[in-house]
Amino acid sequence: MSGSETSAEFRRLGTCGVSYAGRNMGYTKGGVTVKITTTWVDITVDRYGEVPLDAVDVGTIIEAFTPLAQGSLDNFRDGFDTHLMAGIVGPLTFGRTVGTSIQKSKLVLTPINDNDIVVIYKAGCVDVDELGYNNEGHRILGLHWKGFIDENLAEGAKTFQIFGYMS
Repeated sequence: MSGSETSAEFRRLGTCGVSYAGRNMGYTKGGVTVKITTTWVDITVDRYGEVPLDAVDVGTIIEAFTPLAQGSLDNFRDGFDTHLMAGIVGPLTFGRTVGTSIQKSKLVLTPINDNDIVVIYKAGCVDVDELGYNNEGHRILGLHWKGFIDENLAEGAKTFQIFGYMS
């Protein structure tokens, strides 16, 4: 095997309902986007040089970006690894020991103007854009999500599903 290619599809879902771990995460501001990336490794043989004989799928990754707009930090808690703060009222805190596994749960993105509902079975928040306010005074928190394998699900359906795709 030699060489690899990556293909990516960006889906701009626009205004969406965002649910994580069964909890409504509140309103969005600026639209939700999803990026689906598949990486292929070319299989080459001496007889044909660098021209691929075949290609093998070595993984498909799904990532989502949800810019959440809320007045209360309480609505953001489920987007972070805050499981140690269960039931505690107060500020969001950050910082964990290196090597700690990321908190994962089901993320559901439901566009209001489309049928393409995206469900990521085990999503974890892997990055956060700056916490601040936009020009209209809304608090905006951009959460970056990544899908992880759910080994309990059927082969070929272990990461995500798009309902109504291409309908």
